Amino acid sequence: MESRRDRAGAVAALLAFWILAVGVATAVPPAIGQEAAKSGVETATAAATTDADDQGDGESFLSWMVRASGVIGLIIAVMSFYLVALVVWLTIHYRASAAVPRGLAREVHELLEQRRFGDAYNRLAADRSLFARVLAAGVRKLPSGAAPARRAMEIANEDATMEMEHRTTYLATVGTLGPMIGLVGTVYGMIKAFRVIATKGAAPQASQLAEGISTALFATLEGIAISIPAIYFYAYFRNRIARMSLEAEMAAEPLLEQFAPGVKPQEASHPTPAAHPHPFALSAALGARPTPPPSLPE
Repeated sequence: MESRRDRAGAVAALLAFWILAVGVATAVPPAIGQEAAKSGVETATAAATTDADDQGDGESFLSWMVRASGVIGLIIAVMSFYLVALVVWLTIHYRASAAVPRGLAREVHELLEQRRFGDAYNRLAADRSLFARVLAAGVRKLPSGAAPARRAMEIANEDATMEMEHRTTYLATVGTLGPMIGLVGTVYGMIKAFRVIATKGAAPQASQLAEGISTALFATLEGIAISIPAIYFYAYFRNRIARMSLEAEMAAEPLLEQFAPGVKPQEASHPTPAAHPHPFALSAALGARPTPPPSLPE
């Protein structure tokens, strides 16, 4: 149920972002000659200019931008959808309350105060938060001693942190590819503009030149526009992950010490056949192992 709510929230935020973007784009005045038409200038030059501008009134700024961007604009639009969805997902899942649930820490602490060590460990094993994964790894290694348990917590914390940082690399990829794809569109638009000059002779039409130049400029703008937020959120979430990792380790350290009285340390004279996933079941098995009878003299 929680995952469904997270997905619904991500989709809602994504739709709201694009509705706002479309509204801002369509609010830009699409024509330039409306004021000239209202001024009442009746000269032949002003009339010709007004007629030419009125012909372009049927196309909005957004449709012109889409037409001028072409395939490059479509690729950047798909990347922007992906960027917004990824940022929303990371915002929902990479929170301090999700990494170190205060309710879980309080519940485990209360179980340990009641010396219900097995229930406390089972509660940690059933949770997938960063705090639970780190503390459970330390508890599983606790029969070997406090130092190996702390080392197991550090390894589990580093593994979970690397997993979270791996997802943020997609933001860096978008931030790197955005300007590169925009540069491809820039070169393509300039080629279109110079092709008009090369094929139309000494007097090319300004509209045909403007088509290639607008493609180049829109591609550059869109590539930079998607790169800036991607780089910002990449740095933002990397810092957040580092903070979450530190908070999880600080919250797990005192609870690990409370687990120690409930775990029987391993004895060198009684080697265990295999590592047991439940440390308290392992301690019970070691404690219940029968003592061999003394050998009788011959």
